[in-house]
Amino acid sequence: MTSSMSLEHLVGADEEEVDLGVDRPLQDVLYNHSYKQDHHDQDVTAYVVQDVADQDDADQTDPSLIYQINRPMYTERGFHTEYKENEFEYVPCRQKIETMVKKCRCGSRCCKGCMVSTAPILGWLPRYVIRTQLLADIVSGITVCVMNIPQGMAYAMLASLPPVHGLYLGFFAPIIYALTGTSKQLAMGTYSVLSILVGTAIESAVPLYPDDMEEPPTNGMYFNNTEATAIPEWDRQQELIDAAIILALLVGIIQLSMGILRLGWVTVYLSDPFIKGYTTGSGVHVFTSQIDNILGVKVGSYDGLVKLYYVYRDIFTGIEEWNCVTILLSISCILVLIFIKEVESKFKKHLHGFPLGGELVVVILGTLSSYFLNLEANHNVDVVGEIPAGLPAPSLQSTKYLTSMIGSAFPIAIVSYSIAVAMASLFAQKKNYEIDANQELLACGTTNVVCSFFSCYPASGAMARSLVQEGSGATSQIAGLVNSALMLVVLLWIGPLFETLPTAVLASIIIVALRGIFRQLLDLPTLYKYDVIDFAVWCVSCLAVILSNVDIGLLIGVGFTIFAHVWRTQRPHCTLLGRIPGTDLYKDIKWYSSAREIPGIKIFCMQASLYYANVAHFKSKVYKLTGLNPKKTFQLKSRQQQYENSGKKGIKESENKIAHVNESEQKYTPSQKAERSRQLSTPAIDHLINIDRKTSKDDGEHGDHVTKFEDIQSPGCNIHTIIIDCSPVSFIDSTGLNGLRQLVNEFRQVDITVLLTHCRKSVRDFLSKGNFHEKVGSKGESCIFVTIHDAVLYSTAEVFKAKAKEKKIHSMTRNANMTTPASTTVNSYQPENADVQMTKL
Repeated sequence: MTSSMSLEHLVGADEEEVDLGVDRPLQDVLYNHSYKQDHHDQDVTAYVVQDVADQDDADQTDPSLIYQINRPMYTERGFHTEYKENEFEYVPCRQKIETMVKKCRCGSRCCKGCMVSTAPILGWLPRYVIRTQLLADIVSGITVCVMNIPQGMAYAMLASLPPVHGLYLGFFAPIIYALTGTSKQLAMGTYSVLSILVGTAIESAVPLYPDDMEEPPTNGMYFNNTEATAIPEWDRQQELIDAAIILALLVGIIQLSMGILRLGWVTVYLSDPFIKGYTTGSGVHVFTSQIDNILGVKVGSYDGLVKLYYVYRDIFTGIEEWNCVTILLSISCILVLIFIKEVESKFKKHLHGFPLGGELVVVILGTLSSYFLNLEANHNVDVVGEIPAGLPAPSLQSTKYLTSMIGSAFPIAIVSYSIAVAMASLFAQKKNYEIDANQELLACGTTNVVCSFFSCYPASGAMARSLVQEGSGATSQIAGLVNSALMLVVLLWIGPLFETLPTAVLASIIIVALRGIFRQLLDLPTLYKYDVIDFAVWCVSCLAVILSNVDIGLLIGVGFTIFAHVWRTQRPHCTLLGRIPGTDLYKDIKWYSSAREIPGIKIFCMQASLYYANVAHFKSKVYKLTGLNPKKTFQLKSRQQQYENSGKKGIKESENKIAHVNESEQKYTPSQKAERSRQLSTPAIDHLINIDRKTSKDDGEHGDHVTKFEDIQSPGCNIHTIIIDCSPVSFIDSTGLNGLRQLVNEFRQVDITVLLTHCRKSVRDFLSKGNFHEKVGSKGESCIFVTIHDAVLYSTAEVFKAKAKEKKIHSMTRNANMTTPASTTVNSYQPENADVQMTKL
């Protein structure tokens, strides 16, 4: 049985298609076809090998491909000479702007495109199919509203605000986002994580007593970690509302500015371990803030480090003040919520994405229980209180906390956008449509700015409600508009009915919602197994928030994340590469036992870019792995040269003295001649011996006893070339350039050549701009090669040429010596003990 194949799939889109001559039936033979391209002097041989041991499976067996390429050895300079790079003309920024202005023609089409990009609803609403989409959106909107009512009130309390402000946000945010957003399933409004950040920010910004008082008053209660003082009668709740509204305005302005500048990419600096650790630590603060509502006990307000310790100290020292009815009500609500959540999870497929509305169930049951049993009057159970009917009038609140909230506004703006764009991207990928990240940034900013005029705090994409909205069949933001319509009904007529709702019910909803946050602790063993540094980032971010505060913990967490990244690149993995026999592949000699080092050549590779933080590590690893320290080698070579020069000088002095003895030998008898020769020659030779001993002693003191320059290298290895693989190097900064230049010059002083390979164009351009080639004594890019194999071939060829030249010179010198007549001995006299002294030397 025969089979056929085509190599068309081996030809890339940007490559020239070449017929390899193998698109024909294959037998159990080896086809060899060579060709030459029209404009290249390269021979390419393609082999197709097929194992036909089992003829029945021949059609299903993929043949093995072997290629053999014969081409010249290329330096980067030679490669660019033969293959010209595309030249791109530099266009100044001013000229680009002028060109864009000239191309801009304000017509009907341009205006329509601008309006659609600003308000995407104008693009998709005309294409909306009422018959097939409207019913699904209505059902989805009603389903989301069932969750929005209780979560809005609970998360408003989480942000240290009255519950009605959560309802306001749940009404206005979906309307604004439906006009400006590009996601079809994202539910905008209150979100637990963002509510935590907002509550912490405004609590730290709003003082516990008026700023115009020089000392804390004595008629209230104010706690500062260790001592309690009084709080004056003033409306701190309204101050918190004002601070939250100003915070929403600042967050919106920051997001709009980032959207205009197209800075949606800044969220990549918030790593996943940091976000998880940060939110887990914030969850501890949220849980602690709801303990007083769960237990029905009053707890003082604290500020400063380890403030959670003082909160729990008050809780357990005031155990006799716990309200049993509130505790029973809280436990009942928590158990009901957990039961309903588990049922939803178990029968998720049968419910087809429709939630059972556990939050709404406990809100209704709690309100009815409180109303008929009169829990507030009979059992001193705290309730929500007055909920004003209607919508707030648009207004700008006091700007008193404008400057103090700027620091908190930046992280909240980034976190808010990160959550929204992450959910929007998830739904877009799942439903196969596209979103505009920068338009999402503008949509979030517009939503927060507009909502700030209607007594709302910062909004974000709600993860749980977004999943419900997508799972219940939403096809567009009409579902969000349906949600807002039902929220309007609640605000106008139904809202006052929840005035008797116990705060313990809302606290129970928050506690159950924190389960997902605390489940992140289960990721720690896996994270520790995979990456210890990410594990450290998670732990540091979490502990920093718990021990200090959310804002300080944010700074510590981000700072430690950046430090961890620098630490990774500061000490990257470095290795030596060896050649796989019979190939042009070079692999790590530690990971591949088949890889063999080439005699006289060391191939070094660092798995990172070269910049100021890892230059010292780079140089030390080159010295260590190659076994050569050029500075030390140069010193030893200079010392040996000095030693040899001193030896020659001493021998010359000895010969002069012996010649002087020969001239005056007629004055002495034979015994006197021998004694005189011994006295004159011994001091010179002993002087050389003392130099040798002194040198050996000095070397021994420094632990580097080296008597020959060749001994400083590894035994059996005379290194002449070091090749640096730059394929992992994406950039080099000025400090890295100086370090690389110093390294090349140091090795050049000891007659070792350093070659670079696989340099990217950006790296090559930077080396050229920094005058690297001129300062290391190379012409153009003659020290840079296209591949490692090119550099190896070049180095081997250069060594072969040098040896051939040396052999030729040696042969010529020997022939010249053979033709030259023997010299006459000048000094016929030899002292009797001369052989003994030379043997000693």
